[in-house]
Amino acid sequence: MGTNAQRISTEPDRFAAVHISQGFRVGDLIFVSGQAAIDEQGEVVGVGDFGAQARQAVRNLDRVLNAAGSSLDQVIKVTIFVTDMAYFSEVVELRREVFSEPYPADTICEVRSLAYPELMFEIEAVALADGSTIDVADG
Repeated sequence: MGTNAQRISTEPDRFAAVHISQGFRVGDLIFVSGQAAIDEQGEVVGVGDFGAQARQAVRNLDRVLNAAGSSLDQVIKVTIFVTDMAYFSEVVELRREVFSEPYPADTICEVRSLAYPELMFEIEAVALADGSTIDVADG
């Protein structure tokens, strides 16, 4: 028996022009493509402002998760890309602001560049679907 994948998208779907899906639901998991500081008009938000870019990227992530019937509270894994690891402490603070315990598994890495030269931050995620809960393991 196979598992079906359901494509997740929001309107406007700015990913369509570059042949990328915003995300997929596979079983009880949601996989979301990397989200950056791009607004609904396709413009970069917060040029030169790492915090503004990170928060816009998280808003975009939340929007896709909501379209999939999930939320930031159901995120179990994130991968974060930054163009300068000097912003690591800001990333830690952002994770504290937008996620709660148990915090998602996390990978962060510095990259030379992102899709547009002005971008400084990108986040992708895996989340639980449809009100599934995260159990806290004792011990």
